[in-house]
Amino acid sequence: MKEFNICDYGARVCDELQTEAIQKAIDTCFQAGGGRVVIPCGVFLTGGVRIRSNVELYLQSGAILKGSRNWQDYFGFTEDKLEPVDMAEKPQDICASAWPTSRWCNALIRAIDAHNFAVIGEKGSYIDGVNCYDPLGEQKFRGPHGMSFWRCKDIRLEGYTFMHSANWFHAIFQSQNITVRNITFLGGHDGVDVRTCDNVLVENCSFNIGDDCIAGFDNHNVVVRNCILNTGCHAVRFGGNNVLIENCTSGDSGFGHRRSLPDEAKKNGLLTDKTSRHVVQAPFNYYCDFRAEIRRPAENITIRNSTFTNCCELIRVEFDGHHQWCCNRPLRQITYENCSVEGLYQTGMIWSDENERITCHFKGVHITCREGCEALPLIVAGNFDRIIFEDCVIEGYTEPTVLVGTDGGEVEVIRSTPVSVKRVSIEECHEAHPHGLVPHPLNV
Repeated sequence: MKEFNICDYGARVCDELQTEAIQKAIDTCFQAGGGRVVIPCGVFLTGGVRIRSNVELYLQSGAILKGSRNWQDYFGFTEDKLEPVDMAEKPQDICASAWPTSRWCNALIRAIDAHNFAVIGEKGSYIDGVNCYDPLGEQKFRGPHGMSFWRCKDIRLEGYTFMHSANWFHAIFQSQNITVRNITFLGGHDGVDVRTCDNVLVENCSFNIGDDCIAGFDNHNVVVRNCILNTGCHAVRFGGNNVLIENCTSGDSGFGHRRSLPDEAKKNGLLTDKTSRHVVQAPFNYYCDFRAEIRRPAENITIRNSTFTNCCELIRVEFDGHHQWCCNRPLRQITYENCSVEGLYQTGMIWSDENERITCHFKGVHITCREGCEALPLIVAGNFDRIIFEDCVIEGYTEPTVLVGTDGGEVEVIRSTPVSVKRVSIEECHEAHPHGLVPHPLNV
C-alpha cells in the first residue's frame, strides 16, 4: 500500500491548525487511486477534514489527532473543489440531524458518498474531540461529531482511543458494511450511532462515556459483541431488524452526562461535576423517530450472555406516538437471553402500539433490585401481546410485579420466580414509571 505521510505535506507538531496539510495528504492519496495517509507520533491540531474513497487514515503509536476548540474550524468541506458538496439549503420541515450538510453534522472527520475507506490506529494512538463548544449545537453546547459519514459503504474503524467527542463519536447514516473494532471510548456522547445502515459489526470495544454506547434506528443486520458498555445513559438505545447484542458487560461510567453542567463549564470543555449522571439507565431503550423512514419492521432484537450492573430499569420501550425519540414505528419483538440485570432501582416500561403490539421474552435472566427498592413494580406495560418470563430468577423484590394497563396483553411465567400481574388504569401505570409518557419536541 502506498503511503502518504502528512509531514511530507507540511504538517507540523505545533499549536497551529494543520487542517490544510492533513487534507492535502488525503487528497493526494485519493487522486493517486488510494493508499494510506500516515499520521506519525506527535500532536497534530486540526479542524474538520474529509476522508475519501480508498483512503486509509492511519495513526501510528503516539499520534494524537486533536480537534480545534473553535467550532468555526469545521466547515472546510463546504469549499471542497475536489468533490464538491451539494450545499442546498435545508428545508424548514427537516431536522438538522437529517440533513447531511447542516451545522449539526459537522465533524472532525467527515465522509460523504465515499466507499472503501478506513480510520486505523495503532496501540497508543488517540483522537481527541476536546469537547468543542458550539453555542448553536445540540442542547446549545455540543460541537462537531468525532466522525460523520453519510451515504457511504465499506467502512473500517479500528484500534484508536477516542476521547471527549464534542457530540457523537461516530455518527453514521444511510451506509452499509461498517466494522468498528478494538476502539476505546472515553468521555463524550454517543459512541456508535447508526441510522438507516445495513451490515454493522461492533466488537471488542470498550466504552466509558456519558451518553448512549450503541444508538440509532432503522438498521438491519447489526452485531455488537464482546464489548464493555459503561455509560451514564443507556447501554443500547436502538431500533432495527436482526440485531444481536452478545457477550457484553455494562455498568456505571467514569464520565458523566454533560448536559447538566453549567454553561461556563460547557464553554470551557469541562468533563463532569456532581450534577452529572454516571449510572446506566437501562440495558435497552427502544429508539425510533421521523428523521428516517423505517424500512423494515423492528423485530428480532436479541440481547444474550451479557451482564448489566447498577441499572435504573430492566428495559424501556416507551412508544406512544408522541415521545421525542420513540414515535415512528413500534417495536414488535425483543429477547433478553441468559443475561444478568443487577441493582434495579426504578420501574421499567414495555409500552407499544395498540395496532402493532410487542412480544418481550426474558429467557434465563437473573434480575435483582437495589436495597430499599423491594416494593417497586418491576415493569409497567401496555399495548403488548405477550411478556414472557422463562427460567428467570428474580431476587430482592417483596413481590415482583408487572402493572398492566387496561389495554395490555398476557404475562406468562414459565419455571421462574412467581410474578404478580396487576391490571390497573393506564394513568396508574404512567404514574408508576419515573418518566411517564410525556411528549417532547424534536429539535435536532
